[in-house]
Amino acid sequence: MTAPPVLVGVDVVEVDRISRAVAYSGPAYARHVTAPDEPPLHPDPDLATAAGVAVKESLVKALGGRPAGFSWHDFAAGLAVPDPVRDLLDGAVPELAATADIALDRFCGYTVRGASAEAARARFAGGAVGAARWGWRGNLVVAVAILTTLPEGAR
Repeated sequence: MTAPPVLVGVDVVEVDRISRAVAYSGPAYARHVTAPDEPPLHPDPDLATAAGVAVKESLVKALGGRPAGFSWHDFAAGLAVPDPVRDLLDGAVPELAATADIALDRFCGYTVRGASAEAARARFAGGAVGAARWGWRGNLVVAVAILTTLPEGAR
């Protein structure tokens, strides 16, 4: 049995930078980043938006960049992912968490759709699923995300 292909991305975001963007453009900025069908990543709206930016940027990096037609809504939080996908992500976390000195203790699965789904199909034989771990300390949010295929039987 061979392991599925895994693409990994990492991103760091300053919460204050996102707070300023939200203050400048109001709820429009958060709506631009977060799809209406997504649950918030945190009760604090600025931290939720900053985490969303960090996670989605790490997913974009895992994908290899923003494809033509990209939208922040291409990645939607809230997907329940099977344990093998979570295990793949968990393997990428300890070294990054130790380096950043931030516990990456938040987890979320991501549906991949739109232009990003098309780009993922070009990289994988079939569809892709995203998963991310993130955490914050002070003014920094750190996120690590993977894109992989769903294991056989989980599709």
